[in-house]
Amino acid sequence: MILVILKLLVVLIFLAMFIRRPSVVWGIGLLTVTTAVLLDTILGTFNREELLAELGFFFYVINGVILAGAATWFWGVIRPHLPGGTLLPATPGMATTSNAPVARVPATKSAPTAPTTSVSDPSPAPAPKLPPPFPADHVDNFEQAGYDRQMLFEEIRGRFSREDLNDLMFDLDVNEMDVATVGQTMDELVVRVMDAADQAGQASTVGLAVERILTPPPAQHLPRLSKLTPESPRTVVRHYVLAHYSTEQLQQLATSLDIDWEQLEGADKKAKTRAFLLYLYRRNRIGDLLDAMRAKANSKDAA
Repeated sequence: MILVILKLLVVLIFLAMFIRRPSVVWGIGLLTVTTAVLLDTILGTFNREELLAELGFFFYVINGVILAGAATWFWGVIRPHLPGGTLLPATPGMATTSNAPVARVPATKSAPTAPTTSVSDPSPAPAPKLPPPFPADHVDNFEQAGYDRQMLFEEIRGRFSREDLNDLMFDLDVNEMDVATVGQTMDELVVRVMDAADQAGQASTVGLAVERILTPPPAQHLPRLSKLTPESPRTVVRHYVLAHYSTEQLQQLATSLDIDWEQLEGADKKAKTRAFLLYLYRRNRIGDLLDAMRAKANSKDAA
């Protein structure tokens, strides 16, 4: 009985970690431990010798898959902690999980130092700091907007989940396919999102978008429906929909626009709403949604 409880506890721990911070690594780990527990439970419940005889070579295939999944999970967990595995070493004296809002501070440029060419006393090369430096002729739009790029990176890195980062990419109109790669760490993705916003001339809006994700504006502080247009900021439209519509109402709106709600990605309201709006923006149909929302509101007032 104790062994069964321990097995369930391990599965619950992996499930909690996957829910807390969804990622491919923890998804593989959850699938691996679940498969291992189920296999062990089945072999312990029924006649082990008969089951092994029936499974034959397939049993060793399952064991190989479980071992490969465990190795993949282990490597994905320890990789960020290996030398050179993380994109940004922790900055001394800087809290990465502070609850304070994003600070607008003037960025300062440090004077370049002359490189040393000593051969008699070689020293290891310093670890690269992230976000990585731009070419000398690059204009730092974050600095011109009054933000410290490093501090903004630390704020996103320390306080955002993967879902929060997806919201930020939506609000900044950054295509996930342009910044996400296979085997990418969270730090790498944050850097690429910031770089994409900088190159698109949206550096000045990143800080505000981060603040709105960390502290969503209340419904009474959002514009009225009549003031929303297809040119309204994406973050405003997203927050308005989240604040004023339930999942069932959004599904009704999708049906009225001939969109299959079940085909949209996402397991919760935030993810479904983001996928719904992204579908409409990519097809220049956000105006159709606003019209449907106004028609629904007018019919409700008339009733």
